[in-house]
Amino acid sequence: MDYREEFYSARWHLDVAKRMLGVYDEYAEKRVLVGVIREGAKSAGKLVRAFLIREGAKGNLQTFMIDVAPRYLSEEEICGVVGILNLERDQKLARVEFVRNDKVLLEVGGKWKILEVSRLREIIGHIGSVVENFRQV
Repeated sequence: MDYREEFYSARWHLDVAKRMLGVYDEYAEKRVLVGVIREGAKSAGKLVRAFLIREGAKGNLQTFMIDVAPRYLSEEEICGVVGILNLERDQKLARVEFVRNDKVLLEVGGKWKILEVSRLREIIGHIGSVVENFRQV
């Protein structure tokens, strides 16, 4: 598979996530934020695959974080990519989730995790900068 296909798919999923964040401003609904998390994670996963394919590296997220990402991305961008992937995993495992006052509350493994919408916007912004960095590489 060509890395460009993965990149274009990542960019498309990122655009969907950004549009959904815009919709959330007008229509504050939990389902919208769940969609933002899922689309952001799809974008991050596609970016990881695109970087690995372009570098000719075989591996997974750990290979990406250790070998590939430090050459191209800042520490914040790496944390954003990994953060959205972890957030998607937590959201899937959550027994209880709800949105209150621009905060997403997830009960994962008996512990409550709180995600503010502003932090989600920040993570999506980091993924956007990764897309821009990928274009320049």
